[in-house]
Amino acid sequence: MSFGSLRASAPVAGAALAVALLIGCGSQNGVPVAKARGTITYKGKPVAKAAVSFIPETPGTIPALATTDENGVYALSTYGNGDGAPVGRCRVAISLTGPSPPLPEHLAKAEAAAETLRMPGKPLIPKKYFSPETSRLTAEVLAKTDNVFDFTLEGDLTP
Repeated sequence: MSFGSLRASAPVAGAALAVALLIGCGSQNGVPVAKARGTITYKGKPVAKAAVSFIPETPGTIPALATTDENGVYALSTYGNGDGAPVGRCRVAISLTGPSPPLPEHLAKAEAAAETLRMPGKPLIPKKYFSPETSRLTAEVLAKTDNVFDFTLEGDLTP
């Protein structure tokens, strides 16, 4: 092999390394992701615009996130749009609040203050679902399958 052919193969080797790194982006700490989706309902109706979080029990693994559409349907994303959730057992949190209440007029005029002082709106689903510790919802995400996790939320809104 001549020195010239070594130089020509360096870009090929670099490209191969880049492709290998991109393929590896589907996992973190050795935890791959699998497609995961489902539907959220409350009192028999779809829950639109809810934030859905799958928090893996594997330490150091990032959570998968989604927002439900107008039919209460979600598709989770971890590293890219709709790629799924980390494989393994996950705790689940679902949250949805109404619009923020208006600020007093003297604060609303101060634009910077208005953004930092804005309070979240009233919960539109039971607040127990907002945290993975209190929701008691779990999901076992399986590799190489299309995982479907439908959740029917129960309970009353607390005043």
